[in-house]
Order: sequence, then C-alpha cells, then structure tokens
Amino acid sequence: MSDLSLFLGQFLRRPSEIRAIAPTGRATAAEMARLVTPQMEAVAEIGAGTGTITRAILATGLPPQRLELYELNAAFCARLGERFPGTRVHNLPAQEMVNVGRQGLDAVISGVPTLPMPDELQAAIVGAALSMMKPGAPFVQITYGPLPPLSEAVRARFGLSHRKSRRIWANLPPARVYVFRQSP
Repeated sequence: MSDLSLFLGQFLRRPSEIRAIAPTGRATAAEMARLVTPQMEAVAEIGAGTGTITRAILATGLPPQRLELYELNAAFCARLGERFPGTRVHNLPAQEMVNVGRQGLDAVISGVPTLPMPDELQAAIVGAALSMMKPGAPFVQITYGPLPPLSEAVRARFGLSHRKSRRIWANLPPARVYVFRQSP
C-alpha cells in the first residue's frame, strides 16, 4: 500500500487523528530536516505520519538509533517501524514524550498541526518538547496558514523567537516551516 493510500484510508477512518489533507511533500520535508546533522546525539520527530519527514531526517546522515518518532495513529506507527528499522517509534501523543523519550534532544521536528489547536494544547506539546531539549535547540514546525503556528501567548510563555522559511509551493497545501528557539 502506498503512503498516499494509507494516509487517505486513515484520514477517512480516523479524522480526529489526521488533520492534514495529504502527506508532507519532499521539498517541505527537506526544509524541516535542514538543521539536522549526523553529529547530533538525539532528535525527535513528533507527528511522524507516514514518514516523509523521517526519510528527510535520515537522509542528513543521522543514524536511525538517534531518532525517536512519536505518532498518535497506530497504523502509521506500524508503517514507520517497518520502514525505518533502528528508530524508536512511540504510539503516543507528542505531549507524552516526556514519559518515554530521551533527554538532551538536539532538535525536535514537528509535523503536528498546531495552528488550529487551543493554546493549552499547543503549550502542552511545546512544553514537553522543550523540557526534553538542550538549551537553544531548534523546535521546527510546519504550518499551512499565514500566521505563526504557535500563538503569541504560547511563544511569550516559553520565550520563543522564530524565523520562517519562504512559502513552499510544492506542497499540498502550500506550507511554510518555522524554526523556534527558546531565548537564553
């Protein structure tokens, strides 16, 4: 079964778990993985989906054993485990990563659609990630909307600054990637 078939099937069966209309495109995935290097000790991807971003992260040369994947959808987790041996796949929501994941993450790459979420859920996800990350490490977030994918209140609460990529038209829908960092 292709990634698109799996994605659409899960979108129809479990719409509350799948909030994007298609898997992330390759150009967007490459932009999201741009800051990952083979020297990093530990990286987490939250909302790993069918693995498009995972593939881009591993293409940077990061060894699979240093990558943890978090995904809410069980069918996607099974696919990720088959496709990316050596990675640690967790069938959990992103905000629960603090219960099972590694400390000292060099980066968190997020495919979780945070823009439509209430501030409390955004804060739970970002707070969990930041508690696991090294100081100053990037939190990379995809968005499809015109606004930053984390609310102003959440950014202020955690002291986050950001930079954004150009709009990536080769994605359905067109996307933008934000890199957030906590101020020292």
